[in-house]
Amino acid sequence: MRVSTFNELPVSRSMLRRFGGYCHRLYIGEDEFYDMGNLSSDCYPLLSPRRRRGSILTLEKANGLFAKQKLIWVNGSTLYYNGAPVGQVADSEKQFVSMGAYVLIFPDKKVLDTTTLTLKDMEAAFSTVGTTTYTLTKEDGTPYDTPTVSATAPEEPEDGALWMDSASTPHTLKQFSAYSAAWVPIATTYIRIGATGIGALFGEGDGITISGSILEALNADCIVQRRGEDYLVVIGILDEALSQSTALSVQRKVPDMEFLTEHNNRVWGCNSEKHEIYACKLGDPWNWNCFAGLSTDSYAVTVGSDGDFTGAASYLDYILFFKADRVHIVQGTKPANFQVMMQIMRGVEKGSEKSLAMVNEVLIYKSPEGICAYTGGQPVPLYEAFGNVRYKNAVAGAFRGKYYVSMQEEQGSRHLFVYDLARQLWHREDTLHAKYFAKLGDELYYITDGGLIGTVAGSTKLYEGAAEEGARESEVEWFAETGEWGMDSPDQKYISRILLRMTAEPGSRVTVCVQYDSSGIWEQKRTLTAGTRRTFTIPLIPHRCDHMKLRISGTGSCKIFSISKEIEQGSELNGRF
Repeated sequence: MRVSTFNELPVSRSMLRRFGGYCHRLYIGEDEFYDMGNLSSDCYPLLSPRRRRGSILTLEKANGLFAKQKLIWVNGSTLYYNGAPVGQVADSEKQFVSMGAYVLIFPDKKVLDTTTLTLKDMEAAFSTVGTTTYTLTKEDGTPYDTPTVSATAPEEPEDGALWMDSASTPHTLKQFSAYSAAWVPIATTYIRIGATGIGALFGEGDGITISGSILEALNADCIVQRRGEDYLVVIGILDEALSQSTALSVQRKVPDMEFLTEHNNRVWGCNSEKHEIYACKLGDPWNWNCFAGLSTDSYAVTVGSDGDFTGAASYLDYILFFKADRVHIVQGTKPANFQVMMQIMRGVEKGSEKSLAMVNEVLIYKSPEGICAYTGGQPVPLYEAFGNVRYKNAVAGAFRGKYYVSMQEEQGSRHLFVYDLARQLWHREDTLHAKYFAKLGDELYYITDGGLIGTVAGSTKLYEGAAEEGARESEVEWFAETGEWGMDSPDQKYISRILLRMTAEPGSRVTVCVQYDSSGIWEQKRTLTAGTRRTFTIPLIPHRCDHMKLRISGTGSCKIFSISKEIEQGSELNGRF
């Protein structure tokens, strides 16, 4: 009699002790997750949910959020600093720039002085009423004696006599020196413009634009040399004192700019329509039109590249003005040596200008292709984990070495992703639609599209001295979905047993589901609720299948230490079933 014998099938075990992040591609590593919600790298290499967020205040219409020693936000048309209203602005979305003690607010072109909490206009305009006088003066505004105006030099002049040489164009003021027996040209002459209240809105050194003057040479850009309540002194030449009764206009202008940044005590901005880049006067955000040949001057340049500007940032020792497919790099320390260079690269996507954020020493932003990291050369792609899913309209913030970005999927839904720069891992949190982010102290604040001011780390106070506190979230609901296990094995191998090792806090709930052979149906295998803080080992015996996916979900605090799989080698006989 012949007896058949069966050899014992080999069994192997693989164990995951380090958990990767989000990877939404068809083929992913066993330690990565095809989909997830509200998970974090805080406890890496363990798998754990994110911390509970804080929920503080809801604004009627959120128009901006910024942090400078205290939190600044705009609700409708009211500007708040540290929880108190400090002024009125236009009811529109704002862009903020910090410079010294000032916060610049665009497109309003206003400046908030954070020491005095006063709100001032950057631009100024004045039109005279009544008589305007013009007098030839010295730099301090002291009038000269009336000069002799002629094409030839006066005969037998006294020492110090003045002669306006009309033979030259423009005319030249000269003074006789008895010591040298010669007429010496006065290099720079000044005109004092007198009118009631004309100097009230302007300061010495301001770049102004004059129009409506009877002196055509004054209808131009010039710089205020001296000022008083009722006069301005500018560089100019004048044969004799004049006056006019028609209106004279004086303006201090700020260019229209889309994206701004601060660098080395200057504010920089750009204008797509004019293809121009601007910088304010050194340390003076009120003045953008001062061109006197000094190192402190304003700066303006036209660039020749096509397309609109899409963002601006200060990085290392230069300024970056992005377009979708390139960047203009401004280097230098003063107008005399400022240089603008263009580099073709993945720029900032249009509509994602708020995605620019500095994480440690790395500038991260959303390009048309996806999230990129910039360190001074060509940008490094960080978007492989998103697979074929495309996103747009990104808004980002940086916090504790992580990049938080809220992006819109092409289908319209929003997702909040977090990139851990040190561990190079992505995690998806939820569908939070953040319009603004601002980091203050050890907290990252955000405002949602519904006007809710929330916190990433769970703080419940919005400003210093707040009497009322907000609330923290209830227990966080989370899940992690693996890729397809078993698709890469051509042999008759199958997973015979799965063990999950974890800890859970009291009241936490964990559910484990399995999906077989891409059926689209999740079969619930185990559900556990922790009565006390304890460690669990959850065993699973899956059905025999070609491939499978695992989904772990739960509510509350939980840490997964390991997932182990026992893999058996099937026989040809077993392989038929």
